[in-house]
Amino acid sequence: MNFHRTILISLIGLALTGASHDALAAAAVAAGSNGYSYTLTEATDLEKAKAEALAECQRRAPDCEIVGWTTEASAIALAKSADGSIVTTIRPTPELARDAAMKRCRAKYKGCKFAAVYWEPGGDWVAWATAKGPDGLLVAQHYAYRYTTESEASRTAMKGCTEKLKNTSGVHCTVASGWGAFVRAIASSSSYTSYRIETDRATAEAGALKQCREESAPGDACKIDSVAENTAPRAKPASFDKVFAQTTVARENATLRPSARPNPPVPPRGQALSCTNRCVNGSCVRTFANGRTERWQAPRVLDPFTNNWKWDTSSCGG
Repeated sequence: MNFHRTILISLIGLALTGASHDALAAAAVAAGSNGYSYTLTEATDLEKAKAEALAECQRRAPDCEIVGWTTEASAIALAKSADGSIVTTIRPTPELARDAAMKRCRAKYKGCKFAAVYWEPGGDWVAWATAKGPDGLLVAQHYAYRYTTESEASRTAMKGCTEKLKNTSGVHCTVASGWGAFVRAIASSSSYTSYRIETDRATAEAGALKQCREESAPGDACKIDSVAENTAPRAKPASFDKVFAQTTVARENATLRPSARPNPPVPPRGQALSCTNRCVNGSCVRTFANGRTERWQAPRVLDPFTNNWKWDTSSCGG
């Protein structure tokens, strides 16, 4: 009986799938004392999200501080009072986030308006550490799931696996990791236990049961003992666009439709356009020297100094 063969085969898929993902699962909001805020979503790491949001805020506002953050799939809502004070709330749905932001704002300030809403899709890291004996069969394993960073998941998996090898010599643990939707199912009978890792629950359970039934003693009944699910990113709910349309950002977009404005002035040769930009993440409004405004979407560029992606909000068009 080739015990635990299913685990070893599944681990190959886990490692390959994990290597193909871009892990974007952190959001942070920074706000300054002048009423400016910067919201960053889909960052690779929570601490990096906080640092980038704070740095971008400090470029345009004094006394910036982090006022909200999350690594879960959730809506981030901002409400702003008449004096520029910003309230941030994070909830599972856009509607709940909007209502909570307005309620908190009205409890402390006057003239509150629903300013903006963002969506963080979330997603967690999973890691699996295993140790095989000289015969190629599994000696020890540890599964760590729902972690916010790859390093933390891998460290936890390795620690758990290593602890199970305290009395075993000549055997070492190796670790594989992945991000997003992964499910580990365990099925057992009185004579055999099987494991399966897949990207969906139904396939994981079916695979674990199939292996258990094939390897168990005749007459032994197999059942699912446990299922551990790692969190996948969650797409924006259908209601997001409707809630976004109620924000001041959306209303500003509507008043600055491309069809409702002329092209920006073309400067004489050798001169450059002069403008100021006001941006919420990559959604920007240019104001030219003659007072005309123009809505535009800033591109994301790689900062060679920090090796992080950021919004390039410096353009005056033309």
